[in-house]
Amino acid sequence: MNKTKLLNAIGLAYNSAKLIKGEKLLDSIKRNKVKFVILSTDMGASQKKKFSDKCKFYNIEFIDDVLTVDEISQACGSTTIVAIGVNDINIIKLIKNNL
Repeated sequence: MNKTKLLNAIGLAYNSAKLIKGEKLLDSIKRNKVKFVILSTDMGASQKKKFSDKCKFYNIEFIDDVLTVDEISQACGSTTIVAIGVNDINIIKLIKNNL
C-alpha cells in the first residue's frame, strides 16, 4: 500500500467533486449514488456500525482499516471527516490500486 498516493487520489476526488462526505453520505448510500466508501479507523463504534451496516445492506463496497480521521481530513483539506464515498469509477480504480 502506498499511503501517499492513496491520500493524493482522495484529494483528487475531493477537488473534482467526485467525493461525498458527512450526512450526505448516508443518504447517497441509500440512493445507490455512491459505489465505494472509506471509513476511518478511529471513528466512533456506533457511527462505524451505522455506515458499515448501510453499505452491507445496499451492497456497497467499503474499507475501514486503512486511514484515520486526520489522514482523510488532511487529504480533503478539511477538518474531521470520518467517512467518504466515491461515485466515479476511475477514481475508485485509482484508490484501489493504491490500497
